[in-house]
Amino acid sequence: MDTLWQDLRYAARALRRSPVFTLAAVATLGLGIGANTAVFSMVNGLLLRALPYPEPDRLVVGFARRGSERILLLGYPDVLAWRAENHTFEDIGVERSQSVNLTGVDAPDRLIGTFITANTLSILGARAERGRLFTPEETAPGTGQAVAVISHGTWVGRFGGDPAIIGRSITLNGRPHAVIGVTAAGFHEPQSAIEVWLPITSAPAPNWAERGGFGMWTIGRLKPGVTLAQAQQDLSAISARLAAAYPSTNGGMDANLIPLRELMVGQLRPVLLTVFGFVAVVMLIACANVANLQMARATARRRELSLRAALGAGRTRLVRQLITENLLLSAIGGGLGVLLAGWTIRLLAASVPGGIPQFADIGLDGGVLAYTAAATLGAGLLFGAAPALYAGRIGLRTAIDERSRGGGGGGRGREGVVVAQLALCTVLLVGAGLLTRSLLALRRVDPGFDASHVLTAEYRLPITKYRTPEEIDRFHASALAAIRRVPGVTDAALVEAVPLSGNFGRVTYELDGVATPDPKPAALDNVISDRFFRTMRMPIVAGRDFDANDRAGAPPVAIVSRSFARAAWPGQDPLGRRVKLLGPPDRWVTVVGLVEDLKQRGLDDPPSAEIYEATAQQPDIFSSVVARTSGDPDAFANALRGAIWSVDRDQPVWKVRSLASLVDHDIAPRRFALALAGLFAGLAVLLAIVGVYGVMSYLLLQRTREMGIRLALGARRSAIVGLVLGRGAVVIAIALGAGMAAAFAAARLLRSQLYGVGAADPLTFIAVPLLLAAVALLATWLPARRAARVDPMIALRTE
Repeated sequence: MDTLWQDLRYAARALRRSPVFTLAAVATLGLGIGANTAVFSMVNGLLLRALPYPEPDRLVVGFARRGSERILLLGYPDVLAWRAENHTFEDIGVERSQSVNLTGVDAPDRLIGTFITANTLSILGARAERGRLFTPEETAPGTGQAVAVISHGTWVGRFGGDPAIIGRSITLNGRPHAVIGVTAAGFHEPQSAIEVWLPITSAPAPNWAERGGFGMWTIGRLKPGVTLAQAQQDLSAISARLAAAYPSTNGGMDANLIPLRELMVGQLRPVLLTVFGFVAVVMLIACANVANLQMARATARRRELSLRAALGAGRTRLVRQLITENLLLSAIGGGLGVLLAGWTIRLLAASVPGGIPQFADIGLDGGVLAYTAAATLGAGLLFGAAPALYAGRIGLRTAIDERSRGGGGGGRGREGVVVAQLALCTVLLVGAGLLTRSLLALRRVDPGFDASHVLTAEYRLPITKYRTPEEIDRFHASALAAIRRVPGVTDAALVEAVPLSGNFGRVTYELDGVATPDPKPAALDNVISDRFFRTMRMPIVAGRDFDANDRAGAPPVAIVSRSFARAAWPGQDPLGRRVKLLGPPDRWVTVVGLVEDLKQRGLDDPPSAEIYEATAQQPDIFSSVVARTSGDPDAFANALRGAIWSVDRDQPVWKVRSLASLVDHDIAPRRFALALAGLFAGLAVLLAIVGVYGVMSYLLLQRTREMGIRLALGARRSAIVGLVLGRGAVVIAIALGAGMAAAFAAARLLRSQLYGVGAADPLTFIAVPLLLAAVALLATWLPARRAARVDPMIALRTE
């Protein structure tokens, strides 16, 4: 122990004697360790830490799938069949999220709600902080009891923590509900920030329980020892029986089980792993930089180390002392890294598209600090091992020989480190370049509409107040007329699913006069008012828009997208053709218009076949508004709400946002990945170029006498510069060759993050090495130019 303290005191004194070196090394390590700690905290919180549910590894979420579409909602009768006939689940809960109108308060509001069976909450391990949760009888088919459970946040935020909340009546969707429970403060639904839970049988629409009324998903707990594949096979067999029994609604449908964690963080996983890979490489480059500094410092200390060896210090003693210095230096850098990480974590968390999931605890907890300690120790050993072993070989005779030659030794080792740094930089820059090209390609995608100056909003009518299609249609017509009268609104329309909003519906169909095999083809189904295409600036290619004649009682009509027409009637005119849309209820529509495709679900999705129905002929309690404005659309938010409230003061309006913001949100994950990748790639390049400059400066310092002799013998200064650049070019060429080979392999890992550009994009793989070579040669030229200007007489006198 005494020897350890002695080594630590000596290491501290040695670092104090070299303040410039110590500050440079600590700053470099702090940046590398801080970046790694910050990103690892997110990886740990989102991907590694156990979910806050009982035995989360046994929890899976069930959807349907058909063909390439992996996530489709289920019908309630199908879910009941899964529950009754499966052999692999302990229990299966049912859920359907839907916004809930809250009225009878100061201003109408919207709660994020979900309709469930009682066992859904028990599967997730929910408990009541006040009151109780649902009983099976309260959510059983046919009951439809008007009871509600609210979240702790809703109780505190919307009801002021009222201690008498249990038994209190609140009006939801126009119907009084008794609050029977408040969930514990730490409980969160897996998929969204639910504010109120209602029985699945308290449906705001009567067709929820009908076959073909797809809108549910399941949360199930596997039996002990059952694998996901076994459960998938089990439910697929049940789904196949349902498809055979009900081909018109279930044809081609299969079960699709997704682990709960995958569903919760699946979109963030590739982004986080990509960024984590980037910061790991940054760490390696930082270690390489410090290793070069240490090797240069060890060479400068050769006289000190030689004297200590001559006075009896063995090689092991010298190596141990130097490793102690390295570990102390790394520990200081790690401390700085923790401080930087605390700030960086907050910045990253605020930048995550959609925000950090509620379950994730992102911060400097024990696990993250343990990782930081391990990274700090690893860094100290990584950057310190080679310099320590090199210094350990220095003896008195070695020092005298090197002094007589005017060389410092270790030049090839330092050049090797530079090769590694530049090669790693090449990999990072190629990755950042591919992500940049992908984002630019996505920004160039034509969504099929003009998103500028368009404001959107959503609302849902309470079925207890608007009971008939006629009442629903009158509200829609009156609200739309009021919105169109708002000063500055140049056009407006209703649409059930705003493009890129996350809302979309599907319908299976048959064609009149064309044999349609099972499974039936499917298309996106949207319900719109007249002037929707004009508001969105979507050209009508053929036929007409909806008009006032397309009302209830008139012959049902539809407008189809180009992709729908191409799939249904290739090479033929779609106008006048009839399509049977399979319900509930089934209905025939006649095509009266043809429009261009739009991107409904995502900019990176291929155009989907889509059919549009008229709002007046298919009135629904849910609708959205699109309003084109003469100025900033966000400035019209209050006026739009006011227009709807002029028709019904108790009608909540939510998600009032610009259409352009939906476009931005769609590309946000890629923009987030690019921002971080670009940041860390830039940091890596900066560290690498500093390393190149430092190594070349040091090597030229060791060759000062040689340069003086060459100049004294008549060598031109340009020749000296060329000599140095030549050596630097060889190092750079080797580094770029190795880096390009590694980048070709690493780029394949980014394929899932790319759009419109291949993993072997020629432009990226040409531009990156040229750019990096130019910057590296500049870092080589600067010390070469300085060396060529040295006075030969001064150089010859240099020892």
